[in-house]
Amino acid sequence: MAKAPIMTSPDVSEQEKTGVWVSTGGAANQQTLRNIGLITVREYKNRVRQRSYLISTIVLMVLLIIAACVPTLIQFFSSKTSSQTHITIVNGAGSIAGLSDAPLTQYISASLNGSSTQPGSTTSEKSPYVLQMGTADQVDSLRQSVKNGKLDILLVLARASDQSLQFTYYTNVSASADSHDSQIQALAGQLSVFDKSVRLGLTPQQTSSLFAPPGFTFVNTQQGARSTQDQLVGYFIAYAGVLLIFMSIFLYGNGVAVGAAEEKSSRIMEILVNAATPFQLMAGKIIGIGAAGLTQMACLVALGIGALLLQSPLQNILLGTTTNAGLSFSFTGVSINLLLLVLLYFILGFLLYATLFAALGALVKRQDEVQTAVQPLTWLFMIGYIASLVGGAASANTTWMKVLSFVPFWTPTIMLMRVGAGSVSAWEIIASVLIMLVSIAICAVISARIYRFAVLMYGQRPNLRQLVRIVRTQ
Repeated sequence: MAKAPIMTSPDVSEQEKTGVWVSTGGAANQQTLRNIGLITVREYKNRVRQRSYLISTIVLMVLLIIAACVPTLIQFFSSKTSSQTHITIVNGAGSIAGLSDAPLTQYISASLNGSSTQPGSTTSEKSPYVLQMGTADQVDSLRQSVKNGKLDILLVLARASDQSLQFTYYTNVSASADSHDSQIQALAGQLSVFDKSVRLGLTPQQTSSLFAPPGFTFVNTQQGARSTQDQLVGYFIAYAGVLLIFMSIFLYGNGVAVGAAEEKSSRIMEILVNAATPFQLMAGKIIGIGAAGLTQMACLVALGIGALLLQSPLQNILLGTTTNAGLSFSFTGVSINLLLLVLLYFILGFLLYATLFAALGALVKRQDEVQTAVQPLTWLFMIGYIASLVGGAASANTTWMKVLSFVPFWTPTIMLMRVGAGSVSAWEIIASVLIMLVSIAICAVISARIYRFAVLMYGQRPNLRQLVRIVRTQ
């Protein structure tokens, strides 16, 4: 049985080295850039005109706008539907630190609600806690109200035999689900210290100094101080970018492999190689499909930047405030750089994997064999994707994450996650880009040689020894 495929214009010397007949492309070698350009345009138009491409782009853009607006919308609806916690205080301890009745209620309200209840406050926001005083003979009925859910919290104050304060906290919420317990306990601690200091003869000024917070400065030795909002935005963009990069590279890289297999199985390749060389076909296919993916990614990044920049004006309209409190985004230059890196690592990652996808797609005889052929490459990419999600921002500065981020097959996802966590120096980004460029050049040379010999092989699939010979052939 003949195992040599049907070929045109064979190069005898190369056939003798590898046992594979291949076309040299004839005059096509003289028009490399023109042929690559024509193939690129054809592949790009075929991809962007597909209904699935347009629908997926629109869906992703809508989801991106929603994701960018979620924090503002949550803040808006929570401001409209915010419920207040009603607390009744029964003071059986008498004067506490010289305070009783109205002054004591004002002190407790200021402690629980913060500055919103301080004298001179002009905010129109509702206080999270509403306080009222009760009497000792109302305790039983108040406890019943708490049990029935008519009252949120009942706080009873009393004194022990040594005159120390005692607090009894009544609620119908379980300890694991109670979100007020810690704040009430902090209040009880303040009142106890305040009361003891007065009974020990300390002045109000000395007592106030006991509660003054210490000076505390947070400094990250890797990149300096970083605000909480910057960290949250960095994490959000990094996770979203890793997901987009993984999906896009897998989708468009697989498209390269399927395209090569489709042309080969339909015998169109026999005609194409007479007008263009296999290298030109591979380069045009990769650049054209990659340009379609880049178009989609660029639209998403541009829309993401615009959506985030609109959050401050949107908050001003919906919330009627110019403050960036709560869940609002703080869009900074760090975030812009991170979004641009999403594009950069997508381009590099796609070029690296697409060259290998093209070679593997050219090796199969039918389209239904593509998924099996590219499965090892898919698992290789998934290792970096899973490592970036498992390690996440918490492990971004660990040794194993640093090492893996310089492995070119895993750089796009792991390095992006490290950048989002703010643990990467500029030289590390430059080094990772250079390593990927070198890796892309090496993989392109290897894949071009495999593609050149495999596109017209319709017989048996070449074995490992034959592939090694093909790669080593100049």
